[in-house]
Amino acid sequence: MAVQMAYLLHTSDTHLGFRQYHLDDRRQDFADAFSEVITSAIEHDVDAVVHAGDLFHTSRPGITPLQTLLTELQRLQRADIPFLLIVGNHERTHDRNWVELLVEVDLATRLDAEGTRIDDTTIYGLDYVPPGQRDRLDYQFDAPQTDSAILVGHGLFKPFGHGDWSTQRILAESPVDFDLMLVGDDHGADYRLVSRNISDVDSDRGSANSKTDTNSEQGAATSSSRERIPISYAGSTERTKADQRDPRTYSLVTVPADGDVDAQEHIDRRVIESAREFVYVDVPLERGDGIETVERTIREEIDTLDRAVLKVTLMAAEDDPPVPEPIDASDDTAEQAVQERIPVGPIENLGTELGALVTRVSDRRDLLEDEREYQAVEFADVDAAVEERRQDIVVTEAADQLLEMAMNTDQFIDSGMADTAQETVTALLERESPEAFHVDKTDAPDDAIESGPADYASGTTSRAAGDSDDVGNEELLEEALEELND
Repeated sequence: MAVQMAYLLHTSDTHLGFRQYHLDDRRQDFADAFSEVITSAIEHDVDAVVHAGDLFHTSRPGITPLQTLLTELQRLQRADIPFLLIVGNHERTHDRNWVELLVEVDLATRLDAEGTRIDDTTIYGLDYVPPGQRDRLDYQFDAPQTDSAILVGHGLFKPFGHGDWSTQRILAESPVDFDLMLVGDDHGADYRLVSRNISDVDSDRGSANSKTDTNSEQGAATSSSRERIPISYAGSTERTKADQRDPRTYSLVTVPADGDVDAQEHIDRRVIESAREFVYVDVPLERGDGIETVERTIREEIDTLDRAVLKVTLMAAEDDPPVPEPIDASDDTAEQAVQERIPVGPIENLGTELGALVTRVSDRRDLLEDEREYQAVEFADVDAAVEERRQDIVVTEAADQLLEMAMNTDQFIDSGMADTAQETVTALLERESPEAFHVDKTDAPDDAIESGPADYASGTTSRAAGDSDDVGNEELLEEALEELND
């Protein structure tokens, strides 16, 4: 029988359910982007959709994004296209994670250390694991029955500049000679080449950008003889932060039967056409320039905005000297040393006048210390700051539920939040879940990990406290399926 190339759609970081800026419009944008990806998979008749983690934005997404997901996965199922996925950091939960539940209702296949065969390629999965627990991983994967093999992972991998997970170690310790890594977590689409050789000290520090390093991509005919393989991020399907300026993408990936993957030839980036437009205006300011300069610059660059997100960045003009050290306030020249504080309100009002869905403002100028403190408060992205901090702390299941409720509610603090919180705690007590009020150390960040036995193997995590309870996500899934079938 002739060998067949595998044709895959690689996506990640779809963050379904994210009400960015507390707007239903943005939640729908994430749904539309995911739908476009599924439509492309069907139109291109791919052999499988590979999702590299962070399917939902939170571990408790709610009924609306869940119904979106189920509708799209049923479309894939009717087209006889399997949906393969792994657990990202946003799927990690004290309850049963969504990957397990989707597998139970036959809408998805979880990639793991055993591997899943698609044509003549075996695809393996490496779930997200916190940095402090990765030293305990053994990276043992079952031997493939095919000539080519792919590893799908979620995390910030080396040799990318932001990487904290050693790709070199994974490849060196695995008994499987992987030909390609398809990964998620970084929201920018990019790839690098990484060495299989543990002695190659340059590998995890990164080579030259492999998009231009064409000579380094020439490999031998067989996967085991090639020294370096591509590791590729698909990028997120929508912008989760306003400073993500590059287009949102997914990838169509062709895997030769012999596994000899050439990133430039075999990884085809596709832009999400439905992604909401973000319009960026950078405003260089001389010392003494004020809101009038900002408004004039915006009007010069923009005639109208068709419900786009407007991102305005204030920056010091190139020829503007840096702010000197603070001087005596009694000095009548001191006032000249301070950059004028720019109010946000008029900029937001102008954005609304021009038709923006929402306007975001950042100030990148050098300011005196007291001004920096003020700007840090005024221009902070509160949603992003809370989510980043939440990922770094260790909380109980009960606290985690209350945090998500507070972050995602539209209610004011005095309009029923206290009652809702009390109902949540009461429900946990009624189902006799004392574990919900104890910290689970397996979810602790690096500096909170205590010594103890590890029960991680081949990239899979042990079940966290509360996983034995079938209340919560499972009931939500049943409700969503019932509504879709009615």
